[in-house]
Amino acid sequence: MITATIDGGTTNTRVLLWRRGCCIGRAVAPVGVRVTAREGSPATLFATVRELVAEAARQAGVLTADIGLFVVSGMLTSNLGLVEIPHRVAPLSLDDLAAALEERRLPSVFGDVPVWLVPGVKNRADADLTEENCLSMDMMRGEETEAAGLLDQVRPSGRTVLVLPGSHDKFIPVDGQGRLGGCLTSLTGELLQSLTEHSILASSVGRGFASRFLEGPFLRGVEWGRKAGVGHGAFLCRIHEQFFRDTPLEAQNYLLGLLLGDEVEELACHPLFPQPEETLFVLCGRPVLQQAYACLFARRGWPVKLVDAALQETLAGRGALALAARRGLPVND
Repeated sequence: MITATIDGGTTNTRVLLWRRGCCIGRAVAPVGVRVTAREGSPATLFATVRELVAEAARQAGVLTADIGLFVVSGMLTSNLGLVEIPHRVAPLSLDDLAAALEERRLPSVFGDVPVWLVPGVKNRADADLTEENCLSMDMMRGEETEAAGLLDQVRPSGRTVLVLPGSHDKFIPVDGQGRLGGCLTSLTGELLQSLTEHSILASSVGRGFASRFLEGPFLRGVEWGRKAGVGHGAFLCRIHEQFFRDTPLEAQNYLLGLLLGDEVEELACHPLFPQPEETLFVLCGRPVLQQAYACLFARRGWPVKLVDAALQETLAGRGALALAARRGLPVND
């Protein structure tokens, strides 16, 4: 039997087809739940998912009728997605998360084939949330499924933090029993994009992102951010470029250091991440980001492991398969 895993975010949706644990077809489109918010209707999103399933099937040389199971994750299980599934409260194990999968029938998209949806995860129950403890609240949709894929494939032992960079960087603590402890979210990706493309720094950084890691400018960004703060530290990017003639690559690395340094300062004092020097940090992201985080963590004596690009390409799909298998669904038939 062929299984389809579908993960969607704010701006992209992807379908992977699987047979006995091997990916045999894939399709992606730059359409996410943002289109539902903009149009006030999920019609475009539904149509996109149908088209992606058909395209992945064509690529795999199979019929859509050959797909016997769909597993959906990410923002597609939010109120802007295909159907809303409530967040579950951390801490929870992968077995807990698998048990929380919910089955639905969505005939307008998938016909009569069952659809299993992975819920998101939040740090606290709504009833426990107060103004005083709101600093500890966070939530994720999609990253919990990627976390399942990482834990299934990498199999770290002991306390671990999964680092998942993106528009919203996520840091997910995993305890020695393999339970997800919630998450910490940073808007670093969005901030970097905004500063790079829509601020006075755009000309300094050449309206681009670092394609190669330069330790010197990067660490200058870390240091100046700590001394001057992110706001003034960002303007110092322009000052240094103007008076010391930084190349765009140097300015890009400086800006990356400014923002990532601020993230790591938060990690170092956040209660979700005790004793980081005794914790393995599993790093995803493009190579430049992996090198940047590894540089910061090494300076603090925090152990790291880099995740290869091939695994990252199919991480959400592998996580969905792992959760479905734990639920007893026939993903390997």
